[in-house]
Amino acid sequence: MRKFAVLLRKELKELATPQMLLPFVVTVLMFAFIGNVMGTQGAEDAANRSVIILDLDQSSASELVVDTIAQAGFAPDIRAQVEVEQVVDELKSKESASRLLVVIPEGFGERLSEVQRPQIVTYSALRNLSATGSQDVSALQQAIAGVSEAVSAQMLAERVGGADLEALKSPLVVEEHVIVGDKEAVASPDMIGGFISQQTMFIPIVLFLVTIFAAQMVATTIANEKENKTLETLLATPISRGGLVASKMIAAATVALLSAGAYMLGMSYYMKGLQASLGGMELGGGSGALAELGLSLGVGDYVLLGITMFFAILVAISIALILGAFAENVRAVQSLLTPLIMMLMLPYLLVLLLDIEAVSPVLRVLVYAIPFSHPFMAGPNLFLGNYGMVWAGIAYEALWFVAFLVLAARIFSSDRILTMKLDLGKKRKGLRPGN
Repeated sequence: MRKFAVLLRKELKELATPQMLLPFVVTVLMFAFIGNVMGTQGAEDAANRSVIILDLDQSSASELVVDTIAQAGFAPDIRAQVEVEQVVDELKSKESASRLLVVIPEGFGERLSEVQRPQIVTYSALRNLSATGSQDVSALQQAIAGVSEAVSAQMLAERVGGADLEALKSPLVVEEHVIVGDKEAVASPDMIGGFISQQTMFIPIVLFLVTIFAAQMVATTIANEKENKTLETLLATPISRGGLVASKMIAAATVALLSAGAYMLGMSYYMKGLQASLGGMELGGGSGALAELGLSLGVGDYVLLGITMFFAILVAISIALILGAFAENVRAVQSLLTPLIMMLMLPYLLVLLLDIEAVSPVLRVLVYAIPFSHPFMAGPNLFLGNYGMVWAGIAYEALWFVAFLVLAARIFSSDRILTMKLDLGKKRKGLRPGN
């Protein structure tokens, strides 16, 4: 046991170098910085929204439009007796303080009084195509929708007097119920689904990045030891080949878990900043519905999530350990890891984009057969209380891990590992002209 501990410490020292740990720190700081910048910039943009309003009608109806847009959080720059083309040219200039223009045409109020549908014209200068760059445009669209509501309410009030305006505009009241397992609550299904997606969307991303990182790290280490002829010395040490394999896997898994924690911490900062920039998800009264439905993760849920992620990393490391044994040098590692990367990308994309329970049985069996699918599905299953599915996925991952671990131990128990290689290109080049 002491010899194994010495070997494990040696593997950890080789992997956990300052050069390797530095990217973890940089990752957390980078995502935290981006999230903070996005949140701050989003708040500043919301506080400094301006719009040019060209009021060519100057009636009480146009004043209602201006007031409604101002109540939506815009600082209106009201113009009159100006040509539309002149203001549009100003908007095209990069020096313009505003990127939005609302034109209230002449006769706007008169057409409303005749119960006709007058036109409002908007111009939006898109100077960049980023997510935050389009926030002013989205806010203006919401403000114009508010204008339509305000004008509608005024027209109804003038014609029906003291009648219930809300009943006239929206005669139906829809009460939505959501059922999760044996629990029921009054809530919007879109709100509940959006909340779960928001809370679990970055878990597959983190798992995908960390698993690829851990696999490349292990395979590169084996290839580097073969290339530098240090693997022969390592195999000659007085420790079992199974212990050698276990030490490499435990060391790599430990480093991978540290990287997973760093990525999840950094991504959490990033998501908070993104939500602040985009306005977040307003749950309103839905927070009580979430509690009624039990849609929250406790400490035990996070432990289960960590276990399934840990076994996925172990499976990837064991596969990478075997593939790395076939690498003649470090340059060959990337091509040898292609099958593993495909096994990760396929369930990652399918689980992210599709409802696995709604696809064809053949595709569903294919997804469930890939061990990396189960950690991708663990988050939603935990929210929905499908603990049996999560435990079954962990057991399935454990079986794959044991199988690949035994195979890796058998490969390392033979001296053939020193000469194993898979380089079809060289075989083709070996055909000399004239032979």
